[in-house]
Amino acid sequence: MKSPLNIHPPKNWQDFETLCLKLFGEIWKIPHEIEFNSDNSQGQNGVDIYGPVNDGLNYNGIQCKNKKLNLIDGSPNRITIKDIQAEIDKAKGFKPSLSKLVIATSLPKDQKIEEYIRKMSIENLKNDLFSIQICFWEFFERKLSEFPEVYNWYVKNEDFHRVKQISITFENGLNEITCYPKFQKNIRIYKLKTDDQKLEEEEKYIATLRKVFSDMKLSESETENILNINRGHTFEKKLTFNNPLIGEKYVWGRNCWLKLRIENCGQSVIEDFKIELDFEGDFEKVGAESKNVLLEPYFINNVKEYSDSNKALYIKPKEPILVSEDYFFTGNFFISPNVGENLKITVKWKLISRDFTDLGNLLIKIKPLYHTVYTDVEVNNIEDEKEEISYSFFERPGMRSFNGVNYLDKISDYNFE
Repeated sequence: MKSPLNIHPPKNWQDFETLCLKLFGEIWKIPHEIEFNSDNSQGQNGVDIYGPVNDGLNYNGIQCKNKKLNLIDGSPNRITIKDIQAEIDKAKGFKPSLSKLVIATSLPKDQKIEEYIRKMSIENLKNDLFSIQICFWEFFERKLSEFPEVYNWYVKNEDFHRVKQISITFENGLNEITCYPKFQKNIRIYKLKTDDQKLEEEEKYIATLRKVFSDMKLSESETENILNINRGHTFEKKLTFNNPLIGEKYVWGRNCWLKLRIENCGQSVIEDFKIELDFEGDFEKVGAESKNVLLEPYFINNVKEYSDSNKALYIKPKEPILVSEDYFFTGNFFISPNVGENLKITVKWKLISRDFTDLGNLLIKIKPLYHTVYTDVEVNNIEDEKEEISYSFFERPGMRSFNGVNYLDKISDYNFE
């Protein structure tokens, strides 16, 4: 039988442990003998649930790990080898000795952990210890359909908890997105001048001084005295390879523009709601797309800015009611990250409605692209030779008009990598 779709893990550990007790009670054919392990000052010895098998001659144990799918920063949650080994070691203290240890988790399958479990199970059996099995959430989805009573209990229980539920993701339907803002990488290369360059520059410099002194009506002897003092001095000549177009420069390509998808995936109407968005990470500000009064007089963005904060936004939908299975997209909003490598920005959302509140996290990964500008600086001394690297916002020449900035160059003139 094909396993049902969209069976969600429990939201709390109590329901997950009860699910494990009921399901494994059926699998091991001991529905009335399987029991929760009592706790004491020394803990549970790595066993949350235990049950007699082989006509009561052996005991199996279950360690339950109900975990959220995502961490606070929005990244996927994982059960670690360290976690697994800790539970195996604790289970060795259970009395009487276990025949089998099941580690049950609400997280999705992890090949690395499965391989580690297989190796440890073989090693345990060689040492006359219990075998080990790990059951990820895919196991529960598959097995639930084989036991109608447990399935009906679980689905009814979860339906009760999920009467109201909201899903908030990025426009692509995911909880994580990668943005590629554009910045500028500046490389200044200090190069030693050749003797000919030094002589040519000095001659030009002396000629300039002679003209200045002549205009000042200085005598020939006064002029020569000053020139003798200044011989050997040169100006630095800077050769900058940059766009030569004239015009005021405007920062371009820095902002990361985003949209969210809001869906009512529960079974009840969500009414009179708004969604708050708080941003955490290395960025300067966030903002929402605004209308151009002349070109778009009727434009309305359901993403709003606060008057007293540039680190948060809120969503106020046009319609105050969101029925079950319906969804909408927000308008455009942006985040202006600071110059830096591989930044992470967390979006903490909170839904507030007439009778329902929910919250969660989204993750924005920032991977900048850079246009490189080289500047050659000629120096007189070999010890001054060096290379300096710095980063800045990328700017393009342009002219501002009533409908925005009209750029005087082409973006194809630049390379970003």
